[in-house]
Amino acid sequence: MRTALITLLSLTVAAPAFAFAGDAPAQEPAKAEPAPAPAAASDDDEDEPTAKPEPKPEPEKPAALGAVDTGPKGTGESQKLVSGAPLYNPNVAVHIVEQKEFEDKWKREVSLFPAVAQVNGKFSNHVGAALGFTWHLQENFGLMAMGLFNYVNVQSGFNNELIDKTRQEAQAATSQLLVGGAFAGVEVTPFYGKFVFYDSYLVHFAVVLSAGAGAGNTRVQLKPANDAGPATYGDTGWRFLAEIGGGFRVQFLKWITLRLELRDLVYAATVSQVAGCNLTDLTAMDEEDRAGRPVTGANVSGSCNVDRFDGFETWNDEDMGNDYKRSRDLALARNLVKDQSSDVLNNLGFYLGVSFVF
Repeated sequence: MRTALITLLSLTVAAPAFAFAGDAPAQEPAKAEPAPAPAAASDDDEDEPTAKPEPKPEPEKPAALGAVDTGPKGTGESQKLVSGAPLYNPNVAVHIVEQKEFEDKWKREVSLFPAVAQVNGKFSNHVGAALGFTWHLQENFGLMAMGLFNYVNVQSGFNNELIDKTRQEAQAATSQLLVGGAFAGVEVTPFYGKFVFYDSYLVHFAVVLSAGAGAGNTRVQLKPANDAGPATYGDTGWRFLAEIGGGFRVQFLKWITLRLELRDLVYAATVSQVAGCNLTDLTAMDEEDRAGRPVTGANVSGSCNVDRFDGFETWNDEDMGNDYKRSRDLALARNLVKDQSSDVLNNLGFYLGVSFVF
C-alpha cells in the first residue's frame, strides 16, 4: 500500500513536464527577409529620366492684418485678411468707415449768405443777405450767431391787388415786414457723409441743424404805390425773434465750404405804435395838421418820431412832383393803431452762401 502511494505522488509531480496531445506547439516569430538588391541598369535605361519624389506642400502662412489681396478666388491669396476678415470670403462682409478728412473741433467758421430769399411769402416778400459765425466746440456741436438784413421787404403783389381791386387788405400784423435782425444759438451735426465728384474728387458733406433766439426790426406798409404817391411805410419797432433751421454743409476744400439751408424766423407781430408814436401821439399830430399847423407843435411822448410825419416824401412822377405830404400818413397810421392786431409770423427763407473755416 505504501509502495502504491509513493508511485502515485511521483507521477503527479512529473505531469507538467509532458506535453498533451491536443496542445499546439508555439510558433517562432517570423524573420524579416532581406530586401532584394536593385537591378543593375541596362544600356536601354540610360536615356530614361529617373523619377523624383514629389515635394510635400508647405502649410500656408496667414497673411498679416491689413493685407490687400487681388488674387482670384480659390487661391491661397484669396484668404488674406483685411482688418481681420477674409477679403474674398462670400460669407463675410467687410465695412470700412473712413474718418473725416478735415476735423471741425475748435475750428471757427465765417459764413456769408449773399442770397436769402423768402419762400413762403403770401402777404409779404423778403430778399436779403446774412452774415454768420460758428465756433465748433466739438466735432458735431457748436455755437452760432447771425445777422440778417432784408434790402427788399415789401408787401406782396397779391396783397396790393386786394387793396386796388377790392379795397381790402390783410391785417397790419399779418402783413408786417421784417427789415432785419440778429440771433444766436447752437448748431449740431447729427451725421455726415461723402460722395465722389467727377469720379475722382471726394467731397464731404454734413447735415446741420440750428436753433436760436434774438430780435428783429419790423415795419408796416401804410399806403401802396398809386397815383396819390409812392408806397409809404412806418416803423413798428423791434420784436422777439426765434430761429430754427436745417440744411447741408458741403466741404470742397479744407478752408472753404458751401452752405444750403432753410431757416424759419418766427416773431410775434403786433401794431400798437408807428414810428414810436402811440394812439395819443398820432391823434395830437393829426389835429395839428388838420388845423394847418406844423405837426412838430403837437405835444407827444419822447419815443415818438415826429419827423417821420413832417415834410414831403420824394416822388419821381413828373406829374406829381415832390408834393406828397408825409402828414397824409397820420390818418392811416392812426387807424392801424386804433384797430390793433396781432399775429405770429413765420418767415421761411432759403439761405445760400459760402463759409471760410480757420
